[in-house]
Amino acid sequence: MIELKSLGKKYGDFQAVSDLSLSVKQGEMFGFLGPNGAGKTTTIRMLMGILVPTSGSVTIDSKDAFKERIEVNQVIGYLPDAPIFYDFLKGREILQFVGEMHGQSASTAKQNAHRLLNEFALADASEDFAVNYSMGMKKKLGLACALIHQPKILILDEPTNGLDPRASREVQNHLQQFAQNGGTVFLSTHLLDMAERLCSRVGVINQGKLVAFGTLDEIRHEVKIGGSLEDLFLKLTEINNGNSSAMEN
Repeated sequence: MIELKSLGKKYGDFQAVSDLSLSVKQGEMFGFLGPNGAGKTTTIRMLMGILVPTSGSVTIDSKDAFKERIEVNQVIGYLPDAPIFYDFLKGREILQFVGEMHGQSASTAKQNAHRLLNEFALADASEDFAVNYSMGMKKKLGLACALIHQPKILILDEPTNGLDPRASREVQNHLQQFAQNGGTVFLSTHLLDMAERLCSRVGVINQGKLVAFGTLDEIRHEVKIGGSLEDLFLKLTEINNGNSSAMEN
């Protein structure tokens, strides 16, 4: 469903992403991990067709992510790290608007908005303006917007950031159900325990380069150490940086 081939992005002399190749299968929840500044958000923006790659290619559902961006957006639900809404639209209005922008009739968009507001415990705030929403509420509204057109693929940048533990678990349950129903999830997160629990495979990027890719057992075998995903992550980035202090940010 998602394939990156020798993907690169350069800003002047700075190589933000370098020779990145990986693939994500249908029905898989894939974890895309790395320290701050590693190139995760740049990669996601290329997946979304927002940035043009300097080299290589991104294919989503057999379509070029940039050249066929309109078609790709029909099958993707996207949640950025900090979702932005029209402040003086109500939560319900925002969801209905997004549904209609994806080609749904007004009645269908209204029905789907009502369902998602209830699923994400936002029904009581549905008539409140988005400017008054907390960060956690905005994250849940953003995920509802990503799901309203029933996409095949979710691309998520820190989807549980700002959520309390109960809301975070509810979002994780939604993602698991989405994958169990055949959906594909590309998940970028700093929460390594969550990634270890949810993701069948992970990719670790550091300084723009992919330093590990596969199941935890495959990565353990490659690195030749045991332990949790956090242990592997720290070891991999220490190897790549030459010292462990780079992980303090």
